[in-house]
Amino acid sequence: MQSQNQTRNRRMITVLHGFLPILFMLTLSLSGCAQTTGEISMHTFNEPTITYGVGRFVVDIPAPMKFGGGYSMRTFSLKEMVWKAESASEQAQDGWNNRIADINNMNPPEGIKNALIETSHINGIGKGFDLAFFYKDSLRPNRGYLDALLSTDTTGLWITAFGKATGKDFMYAKSTDLARAYRPPTRRLGRATVLKGRDAFYLRYGAIDLPFEYKESVDIEFSGHPIDEKLLICIKTKVIDKENKTGLLERAANSMYMKLVPNLKIEKLRSGKRTVAGMQGEELIERFTDDGQNSLSFLWMSLGKRDSAHFPKTIMDMQSSDGHLEEKLALWDAILDSMRPAGR
Repeated sequence: MQSQNQTRNRRMITVLHGFLPILFMLTLSLSGCAQTTGEISMHTFNEPTITYGVGRFVVDIPAPMKFGGGYSMRTFSLKEMVWKAESASEQAQDGWNNRIADINNMNPPEGIKNALIETSHINGIGKGFDLAFFYKDSLRPNRGYLDALLSTDTTGLWITAFGKATGKDFMYAKSTDLARAYRPPTRRLGRATVLKGRDAFYLRYGAIDLPFEYKESVDIEFSGHPIDEKLLICIKTKVIDKENKTGLLERAANSMYMKLVPNLKIEKLRSGKRTVAGMQGEELIERFTDDGQNSLSFLWMSLGKRDSAHFPKTIMDMQSSDGHLEEKLALWDAILDSMRPAGR
């Protein structure tokens, strides 16, 4: 019952603050020390790191942490695959064949014989680019779905989207543009080089060498660390079409709403303005005590600028149980300090 109450309280906090999806705030994260209003001094890692793409940015993350999440560009969802080196082509073909079999087993809308509308194959892009257009929702005959798989020597790139059933040619063209612009890493499990002066969208492994056109976002997370196996870091970016002037600290200042969460105590450990990767934002670090259980929450948010991929709305969140405060604070600062514009 206690854990159920804690989960309910965390969800209430999420709703009231209005920043993060419930996934981000189930147990919340880290801490700092006194209140601040200016820049935070630079920190460096004391452990090996891996550089990951965050759309138009890159960030360094401790090597032991596990990656999860995905990317979206021009409304197309993007997910990379790495197959076994000795059987990459076979695994790619098997993966595509299995997906087509799944589509053929879907229930089409009434009056339509088959869920699969069309497949296509394009040579000359990587090691081949396969596309399928199909119905997925039997109750929505006007909606069409696209699955596409690009194979390269080192990675595969799944591209998915949905839209009007009459929009096949548009989705084919746009997904093909993304596939042609995809730059895979030069080695398996490697990462595409960040090229100076090139405005590209960086994924976990590869990059898409296209400028911003419309709608792109990142929603990734990193979990587990020797300091705390429950450590979770989440990074979200989203290009916005409408600016919101209400920042993190102003929302958090409405602490009267916290009274709606029973048995919850909040201790502010650090707060203030902080610039990350050239983006002006605000930081809030708190300790939560919920029915005698402590957790630490680190949050940083930049509101973003309208239609700007270089200044998207950005939320960085680190969660953990209480304890090892100084080490976690140093890790948090190092991660924020490591985030930087890619190619700029």
